Amino acid sequence: MRLSKLILTIAIGLFILITLESCNEENKESKQTETVLSKMSKEEIENEAWEMEVKYWDYAQKMDTVAYKKLWHNDFIGRPGGANEVYNKSKVTNWIPELHSDQNLKFSYKLYRKATNAIGDVVMVFYDVDNIWTDKENNIISKETYEMTHTWKKYDYGWVILGGMSADKNEDILND
Repeated sequence: MRLSKLILTIAIGLFILITLESCNEENKESKQTETVLSKMSKEEIENEAWEMEVKYWDYAQKMDTVAYKKLWHNDFIGRPGGANEVYNKSKVTNWIPELHSDQNLKFSYKLYRKATNAIGDVVMVFYDVDNIWTDKENNIISKETYEMTHTWKKYDYGWVILGGMSADKNEDILND
């Protein structure tokens, strides 16, 4: 009985020690990020997050799903336009192959920055995007416009998307 109590006490002590050390590491990471960000202006932080949106679309255009997936936090949730459900990180690349499904068309995009708002190491980004498909003569065959929002967080290893939504800007909701 005494031995089992001793083992239980040691196990609880180790658990508490590991938990406290884990919290300490998270605090160190947070303080390091805060130190870097405190040297940047709000505008610089917002511009840095905006550049991540440019990378997001560049990766989609190049079909670089490996680099694209690294932009997402492991606990991401979001709702893409037209989806009837909320998605997690496992589904974030599902739409990219569709952009390139017709080999006779070239996919491109144009971004329209609407607003950014930095609150510490978190930045909310709002913008519109034109998805454009052109033929071999560079004639626009199809264009879709979406309203987008992403919430980015900066860690020591870089920026990641925590959440987001998109909506088809051309959708005629009243006539559905």
